[in-house]
Amino acid sequence: MSNTPPHDMLDVQADQVHRVIGDQLAGFWTVDGDAAAEFTPEQRGYTPPGIRREAYSWGGLARTTPGGTAPLGQAVLAVVIRAAWCLVLPYGLTNLAYWARNLCTTPAQVRRTATLVRLFGLGLTLLFVSAVVTVSSDLIALQYLEHGSGNLPSQFQAVADLPPQRRLAVSLLVPAAALAVLWFVSSRSRTRYDVDGAQQTAETADATPVLRRHGFWNNRGHATETAVIHVAAGVAGTVAMSALFAPPRDEPFGWVFSAIAIVAVLAMVAGAVRLVLTSERGVDVPVSRTEAGVPAATWAVVAVSAAAFVAQSLLLAFGPHAAKTPGGEAPRLDGLVAVPAVLVLVLLALALAGLSVRRMSPWWTVALATTLGVAAVAYLCGQRGPAVVVGAAVFLVLLALALPGSEFQAWSGRAVGVFLLLALGGAMLLSNLVVVGVGNWLNSSSGAAELVSDHPAGDQTEIRIPAIFAWFGVGLVASAAVLVVVLVVVGCCAVRWASFVRARSGDAAASPATADAMALADPDTVPTKRLANAAHRAEPAIGVLAALALLALLPCVILPLRPWQPDEEPPPLHVLATWGALFAAALAAALVGALALRPRSGRPLGIVWDLLGLVPRAAHPFGPPSYSERAVPELVARCDAWLRAADGNRVVLSAHSMGSVLAVAALLDPRSEALAERGALLTYGSQLRAYFGRIFPELFGPDAIANAPASGARPLAPDEFRGDDAGPPTQPRAETLTGLLRGTPGHPRWINLWRKTDHLGFPAYSRLRNRVDVRADEVDRSGYLPTVAGHSGYVRTPQYRDALAELRRLIGA
Repeated sequence: MSNTPPHDMLDVQADQVHRVIGDQLAGFWTVDGDAAAEFTPEQRGYTPPGIRREAYSWGGLARTTPGGTAPLGQAVLAVVIRAAWCLVLPYGLTNLAYWARNLCTTPAQVRRTATLVRLFGLGLTLLFVSAVVTVSSDLIALQYLEHGSGNLPSQFQAVADLPPQRRLAVSLLVPAAALAVLWFVSSRSRTRYDVDGAQQTAETADATPVLRRHGFWNNRGHATETAVIHVAAGVAGTVAMSALFAPPRDEPFGWVFSAIAIVAVLAMVAGAVRLVLTSERGVDVPVSRTEAGVPAATWAVVAVSAAAFVAQSLLLAFGPHAAKTPGGEAPRLDGLVAVPAVLVLVLLALALAGLSVRRMSPWWTVALATTLGVAAVAYLCGQRGPAVVVGAAVFLVLLALALPGSEFQAWSGRAVGVFLLLALGGAMLLSNLVVVGVGNWLNSSSGAAELVSDHPAGDQTEIRIPAIFAWFGVGLVASAAVLVVVLVVVGCCAVRWASFVRARSGDAAASPATADAMALADPDTVPTKRLANAAHRAEPAIGVLAALALLALLPCVILPLRPWQPDEEPPPLHVLATWGALFAAALAAALVGALALRPRSGRPLGIVWDLLGLVPRAAHPFGPPSYSERAVPELVARCDAWLRAADGNRVVLSAHSMGSVLAVAALLDPRSEALAERGALLTYGSQLRAYFGRIFPELFGPDAIANAPASGARPLAPDEFRGDDAGPPTQPRAETLTGLLRGTPGHPRWINLWRKTDHLGFPAYSRLRNRVDVRADEVDRSGYLPTVAGHSGYVRTPQYRDALAELRRLIGA
């Protein structure tokens, strides 16, 4: 099983396979009978007599995009959709942070940490809404259209002729439509992906490993409620932000806008409360779930938010209005200037709290985050001195708590904070790109700093944006400078790595029988090993990105502390803000271009996207859909149907790369008793121990697999895994993967193949010598010419055939 095309898994041509069951997104495939009969044991794709080979491919779930009817239309639409998928990457990172929490503590602690991450996800939705409202309502409808629509299509001229309040009413349809699109995509993916109907029971509510709980992959009802809450809060946030626009308060109905703003704020608070209460329904909370649909209280929040939106839109469109603003100045949503700053400060507080959430009491985490949020509000209200002192003290406390950690967990137990910092940095990068880009286009200015100046130069249009976006650009420049230093250090270390890999490869002797014969024919594996040696340091590299994201966010808090006047800002700050905007545009363009224009990738980020889609959308409903919610139940059902067909039937799950994670999830599923008794597992190119066991300890860690805990890669040492030699447990629990596949003494029904030329393949049990991990050949000699084998080609090695034969013997197949 893999997310690659089925004919690649079966090692045959594309026209030699057919689908047994499934659809265009995922299904089981096998070789045609006529084609299978022509293969000989020496050929690729050969199937021994008495064996049925089926390939399960979920590539359509993980990486495909809709296409057009014509070839050109299909290509263009695919590029657009791949680029659009980048917008939900911060939401996917939030979901990763949710499942990186400690899931095996008390129910109260699990709920509190879930609340922290869910509130962060709600803040990301509001940040998205604030960016859309800033562009559509503040920049375009109020500021730019007050003086005409020269840079906009002619259709905007009709809107430009309207009074400011009516232009604002029209512009509010844009954020509402954006939320509707997010909800539609989320709802559509739930229909196509969430197929599991199992419900959590009281007997398995607190089962460990967590994947042993019934209904783990059934997240439809919970995701539906959280999606409704996010849409309602986004609509209420739109109303509150636009109500900050000062309509004629001295005219009739002026007081109604204030009342609507208060109702909208209360609706957002109620939505946050409902989101906190949904933590009770999460499968990670060890209590039985009884409520299936969306509660009436949640629908009440939706109704209030919708009513406030409709009432405000009608008043803006048909209520009293002024034809022009006093003095001829463009009107602004002045209160909206502070909204992104407040959101970033609160989100940054939650992300910093996430650094310590696995090792400290959630009460302390929430208390520190709340204190930092209060300090942020005090700072915005003018109490800058005390706010800075309190904020700095809280930051130092969080940093001190984050220093000690476990070497057997990702980023020493800071995975939650790392993912949240990356999510916030990515969300701000996208918001900065949209707001600054549109502002520069409308303003025709020479730099982003002009967008936050109160004294426009020459004849430029008076377009203003929230200052926090310019400060974020300054942070990007600082991050870029630090990144250059990091790359220089890594480049210097790469010389040492190359020497180490060359020496290690020279010490590895070939077998006497084949060394002389293959000395001239085999290609050099050292360059591939160097690449793998560097790629194995992905975890510390991601940690560096999180630190750079934090560095880019800090100026959003620090730079506004100085009470300078806009016309007194030092010239270097203008230059940094301008370069920051250019750097953000270049970075986003390079990212979107590299992701959207890749010819062989259906969705962006490839491997990273596979990681984002692995876990359920429990924290943010608008994240990438989880292909596991469909793949795992389908695997369980297919294996169960085969085993029930005859008592003599047996199953060997052969899983490559991410397929090994799905295979483990299927074996740990409580409905897979027959598969655990009459099945075996063959994995290769797996990241199960090195990555997933460290990032999600309660899902795929040693307590679930009963393997040796893995140490993280050393960022600068030549040997990236020096010291990772912890021995495996002697007596694994029966509920763990090794316990379920215990087999005969000393011969578990599980074999894992790996090689040092594989940049994504690692030992799955221990780096010490054991009966699970087997080194595979690093040179593929099955073709006309030998080639260096990397992450693929395991099925062509003699070790694969030997492992398959051994597992068949162990299960009596």
